[in-house]
Amino acid sequence: MTIKDEKLLSKVGFKPHEGQEAVLKAVQNEKIRDITLSAGRRFGKSLLCAYMALREILIPNRRVWIVAPTYDLTQKVFTYLLQFIGKIFEHGSYRIQTRPFPKLTLPNGSWVECKSTENPNGLLGEEVDLLIVDEAAMTPPNIYERYLFPVTTSRRGRTIFISTPFGKNWFYRKFVECTEKEDGASFNYPSNINPEFPSSEWERARKMLPEAVFKQEHLATFLDDAASVFRGIKDIIDNTYEEPLPTHRYILGVDLAKMEDFTVLTVVDRFSHKVVAWDRFNKVEYPLQKARISAMAKKYNNAKVIVDSTGVGNPITDDLRREELVIDDFKFTNKSKKELVDKLSIFIEQKGVWIPNEPILIDELESFGYQMTESGNIKYSAPIGLHDDCVMSLGLAVWGLYSIDTIKDKQEDPVNFLLEEKRGRKIRVRR
Repeated sequence: MTIKDEKLLSKVGFKPHEGQEAVLKAVQNEKIRDITLSAGRRFGKSLLCAYMALREILIPNRRVWIVAPTYDLTQKVFTYLLQFIGKIFEHGSYRIQTRPFPKLTLPNGSWVECKSTENPNGLLGEEVDLLIVDEAAMTPPNIYERYLFPVTTSRRGRTIFISTPFGKNWFYRKFVECTEKEDGASFNYPSNINPEFPSSEWERARKMLPEAVFKQEHLATFLDDAASVFRGIKDIIDNTYEEPLPTHRYILGVDLAKMEDFTVLTVVDRFSHKVVAWDRFNKVEYPLQKARISAMAKKYNNAKVIVDSTGVGNPITDDLRREELVIDDFKFTNKSKKELVDKLSIFIEQKGVWIPNEPILIDELESFGYQMTESGNIKYSAPIGLHDDCVMSLGLAVWGLYSIDTIKDKQEDPVNFLLEEKRGRKIRVRR
């Protein structure tokens, strides 16, 4: 069956702009199996994904997956697809399911399923003719290699990778690969190729955003480490933990688990700025979590505990205070999180903190970046579908440290250093 795009586009009321048309021409070429689209925000990626899924399932007995880091992201594409379907088929002639995941089945035997990389086990055991990976740059590379790549092999299906860049990660490598191979195609377009993107908003974004952010989010430029907040991580790795020393004082940063996240405990020596103890766990009842936090703090000379008191943190901090622990609350807001991340970034870059050789911690630091909100603001966070618990725990511990210079100046006399600190000497981090 041959799809006549001109007629289909007219029927569903979709008028692709120049960039979308170029991608659709590649889709029409059956010899091309892998297509990569790097595009700026508001290019119209979701609408394009929906149309590509539509033209595939109009062919009998075709299978399509729309995969994104979360189900919420697939829902936008799925909604557009349902709008298209409603203009072609009579209501009731097709079947829609919402649980356990969105799925559309047509009377010709074709179907579309929405999948999330948050649940890798749900990506096993299926074969598809078309795989659409939306926000591909936010998808962990091992998820694609282990779970997604195999689903197109038996049916010799096609894969379309669509995303805004996120540094030069695996999506960039896939973009280059598709550019070079005969059965691949790559496209790169800025946001304003979409005529519906107002020129006033383009100029506002150019003026308001940092240059690197504007280039990546709107020009769709692949930048070296553009998405990375922390620089020089490999230079601050220390391979050993330490038992508490009688003359030293410590800070314990605690990021408490929320839902499926992890609780992470990070102990930093206030004199050497070295992470001397570290623990990470999840699915532990709160009484046991409190016991572990208390035990860690008491072991390290009654360490000051700086804990995320947002949400579930409030009752836990109250209980810890009853055990006569020194507790500092830290409430996460967009503003306070930015300040915490900025300080941690400075300490890492200037070698003002030393971290253990923990792969999970290092991976989180390296992948931690920013996201653009719908309003165009910058929000620090882990990539969609990944965790930042280790980063936040380390950040909370570093929050209690003073200037990097005090470490260099006071290495000979930790006792005097603590006396000066106790007298309330104001020491600030260089910015």
